[in-house]
Amino acid sequence: MKFLLTVFGFLFISNAAMAIDKSGNYAIWGVGMKSCFAFNSITINYLNPNEEVEEKNDSWISKLKFWEKETDENDEVENFDKYRSYIKGYLTAYNIFTEDTYSISGIMKEKDVIEWLNNYCEENPMSSLETALTNFTFDVYDKRMKTSRPVRRGF
Repeated sequence: MKFLLTVFGFLFISNAAMAIDKSGNYAIWGVGMKSCFAFNSITINYLNPNEEVEEKNDSWISKLKFWEKETDENDEVENFDKYRSYIKGYLTAYNIFTEDTYSISGIMKEKDVIEWLNNYCEENPMSSLETALTNFTFDVYDKRMKTSRPVRRGF
């Protein structure tokens, strides 16, 4: 019996250790590896929708500069959508793999999470978005929703 428990214990420990390498590192995919500085520069328009955005230069001189790399106005929106998708995927995975967690963000809305990350990233511009998200989960862990429905008390 002790042998069986020992084998089970080693299997459990080895599965937990497979998440990271021996140095405690793991691969980060997508925009999660980008810096907080890059994240903040993309989220400015999302967090401040009422401010004017610089208009695209459609002058004839700009059209003649075909050899220069053109940037599309939609690039910023697409980049923000990439960040938004990464954040949603990260938080969903956290909810799936963390015990007693229905929603790590609790009652926070998407914009609240983006604002939290933006504030963190202002203070830590060299950190990665993944690091910011990890710190977010540590900060809001006690406020998380543990079930999908509120617990009814009394009758």
